[in-house]
Amino acid sequence: MTRRMKLLIAAGIGIAVVAGTRAYAMQPDAAALRAGGQAGEKADGYLGVVGSASAEIRAQIDAINIQRRAAYTRLATERNATIEEVAAATACQIFAGRVAPGNKYMLEDGVWREARAGEPVPLPRHCR
Repeated sequence: MTRRMKLLIAAGIGIAVVAGTRAYAMQPDAAALRAGGQAGEKADGYLGVVGSASAEIRAQIDAINIQRRAAYTRLATERNATIEEVAAATACQIFAGRVAPGNKYMLEDGVWREARAGEPVPLPRHCR
């Protein structure tokens, strides 16, 4: 992790959590998509399609990611950071506390995994 990323996370973790929570809260369909195994959290801070999905599911995931990017963009402007840095910092928070057992997640290797009860979800490399 770069020094800038560490500082961004340390200085803005509360703001990133708030922004991530707002982006997360604006997505009533995201929880259903995750619970249904149709979508999962990715290390870059965005929701991804798990397996093959209908055009309707893909459109829902795209809409969720547009909302997330808008929240990340606002926070990046406020924090003088890049959108990617804010998205990555938010992904750290999502992976640390919001990927529920049974939900899918993807680390940097591009492989979908399923969170298991009683086991911590591994954090993306940039979070360490």
